[in-house]
Amino acid sequence: MDANEYANNNNLLVNLFEIKLKDISDKLLLSKINDNENILNNIHHVIDEVFIRSAMEITNNNVSKAAKLLGINRNTLAKRLKHMGNGSFKKTHPNHM
Repeated sequence: MDANEYANNNNLLVNLFEIKLKDISDKLLLSKINDNENILNNIHHVIDEVFIRSAMEITNNNVSKAAKLLGINRNTLAKRLKHMGNGSFKKTHPNHM
């Protein structure tokens, strides 16, 4: 796959993610039970954790590689992992990296 194909594939995945996320957000907002609930903040944390866990699994818990995948500083990722209470993760994708 050349650079243009990779970029096009990446754009397609981001567009699909946006469409699915739109559907989910509509359902969450329509089912909101409590006006005091901060849905946006809650969803941000969920998405953050999903991406961090995936990056850690893909890189076999290598914080530096995971941070690079996520496009964030290694120290930032380490702080987020500490905040999540999970300094290390079980490897669920043994065939990655």
